[in-house]
Amino acid sequence: MTTVHTDLSFLNPMQKWPPAADQARLARYATNRLLLEGDHDLVFTGLNEDDAPRIVKMRVNWFKRISTLFADLAVGAPPAIRADENQQPNLDRIVEDNSLSLTVYDLFTDLIAFGDGVLKVRWNGERGVISRIDPRLWFPVVDPDDVGTYTHHVLAWEVKKGDEKYVKVEIHWPGTVEHRLLKLNTAGDEILETAPLPTIDRYATLKEEEETGVPDFLVVPFSNLKSGDGVHGMDDFRGISDLVEEIERRLIKISGTLDVFADPWMAGPPGLRVKDPTTGEVVWASDEKYISITEGEKVPEVITWDANMAATFSHIEAVLGQLYVMAELSPAAFGETKSGLAESGSALKRLLLPTLAKVGRLRLRVKPGLLEVLRTTAELEVASRMSGAESLTNLTVEWRENLPVDPLEAAKVEATRRGAMATSIWGSLSRLDPDATEEDLDDEEARIKAEMVGTVEPLL
Repeated sequence: MTTVHTDLSFLNPMQKWPPAADQARLARYATNRLLLEGDHDLVFTGLNEDDAPRIVKMRVNWFKRISTLFADLAVGAPPAIRADENQQPNLDRIVEDNSLSLTVYDLFTDLIAFGDGVLKVRWNGERGVISRIDPRLWFPVVDPDDVGTYTHHVLAWEVKKGDEKYVKVEIHWPGTVEHRLLKLNTAGDEILETAPLPTIDRYATLKEEEETGVPDFLVVPFSNLKSGDGVHGMDDFRGISDLVEEIERRLIKISGTLDVFADPWMAGPPGLRVKDPTTGEVVWASDEKYISITEGEKVPEVITWDANMAATFSHIEAVLGQLYVMAELSPAAFGETKSGLAESGSALKRLLLPTLAKVGRLRLRVKPGLLEVLRTTAELEVASRMSGAESLTNLTVEWRENLPVDPLEAAKVEATRRGAMATSIWGSLSRLDPDATEEDLDDEEARIKAEMVGTVEPLL
């Protein structure tokens, strides 16, 4: 079912809540949250049925691992965000005050897990605040003739007062935020009416409409690859959930089988088993370390099993190979490299090509929205007359490499560039020591040049 809203009619009385058009999307979010948090037995139905009453939970949480892997590669080293020189201190303050690095990291995990991510800018009375919003609370409204154009962003969440259920709604227009409180029926699945905001004490001081002073939305959405409706992104869990489930089922079976034969049965003559007169339990006739055998009797034996499971492990390897393909992963990302295949940084990058390509794709999707959030935050502070606030212009994002650096290889590359007169000393130094300040680089460049003409003694 489509998840596109082209007007605000889904907030009217007698409408289902959550809206019927969003229920499939919200159910997918709920399922993916369980997968991300490791509650796979609540999603993979019947995972442990054949092992009852022995309960086995073999959480192979590829979902969490994939989410953190791509977030680590994308923003494990926070990007360098720059503005005009005189605006840089204000930009740095906004970034630091909002712990933006952590917010963007979590945003990348949302894109992997849910396909959608949402950031919201608000004024807290002192400064602009950037908040990460749960995508389950976001209900976008688009132009009926162009689903790529948003006309409103609706944020809605359920609240309670005693036994009564309500939905608090923020309707974001460019320059305006409208507040509503919707009363639900007893079952909580249908809107009855619009209630006064003071019905909930903490909303008593809210105005029904607030002018933001900013010409843009205060809500900025982000998406992974877009789905067919052109509004919501596609998560990365759908393509791998069946594969992860199969791996977990095979591992559970192997574990259960090994446990059974870790406590083996014995076979022997019937006379060696007697019934305990007190408990009625059938036990061995002797509690000694040996069993007496008369001539002609069969020696008791332990029933063992030849654990030939090569086919099972081959099957798991085949499924794992498909998992790598579908998730755009390279085994090298997890340290699984054959001897000699990743002896240099460039070789490792070649092995990681599909994974790094996906990281680049995610960065392309995040960059415009991230810059929009920062500009909007600065504009909201200006509109709110915050002391020292100023607009941000000429914003850029410089993504940083998050793979381990091979110092020897990097030095050889820079030596080759210098030999070909394709870079300056300062440029080479900045790449070899990206954490150095401009002052440090200037001092080092001056010393190198002085050593080259012999005016100072080289450091030993």
